[in-house]
Amino acid sequence: EGVTVVFGRNGSGKTTLLRSIMGLIDYEGEVLIDSVNTRRMSRQELSRLIGYVWQNPYYGFIENSVKEEIEVILRNLRVKGNWDIVDRIVPKYLMNRDPSTLSGGEARRVSIASILVADQKIWLLDEPFTNMDRDGVLSLIELINDYRVKGKTIVIALHEVFYAHIINPDQYIILDNGRVVSSGMWRDFNNVDVRKYGLIPLGEICA
Repeated sequence: EGVTVVFGRNGSGKTTLLRSIMGLIDYEGEVLIDSVNTRRMSRQELSRLIGYVWQNPYYGFIENSVKEEIEVILRNLRVKGNWDIVDRIVPKYLMNRDPSTLSGGEARRVSIASILVADQKIWLLDEPFTNMDRDGVLSLIELINDYRVKGKTIVIALHEVFYAHIINPDQYIILDNGRVVSSGMWRDFNNVDVRKYGLIPLGEICA
């Protein structure tokens, strides 16, 4: 339980890691959740347990309205869902819009809500803040912080250290060339020289 951020430069393996956890690609080794090998789970079982928000927000949009897009996963998984998540991320005026007409930030909001509405135990968020405006960023951070307290396991792939400092995660992982090069509790992160892994320290961003 709690929030883990996964850092790395472009191509370091962040998305590959999340897709492996979700069972979307072949991989060596094992992914264990509560000591259960995920290879033994059906696609529906995994989707009820794990919510994976893609890096490309337009990926998978198939319905004529935002509301219908959000409802798809509930029908497919046969779950009631948690509309509090939707209400906090997606403005009501977007609900009747065609998803294909949304701006990048609006599409990001809808993409997140259309997966997490199923209220899975585990959330995998791949670069969730890209194209978000200030209000969108704050809404998502508040959602993450509120639901971490409710016992969610939240894994966030980032290449920007700035957002992690706002989230204040429980632990971090740094990937480079497909390998874990550093990991630990977030309180120890400032002792890591992130420049050699292609990341910009918070102090340099602020400067």
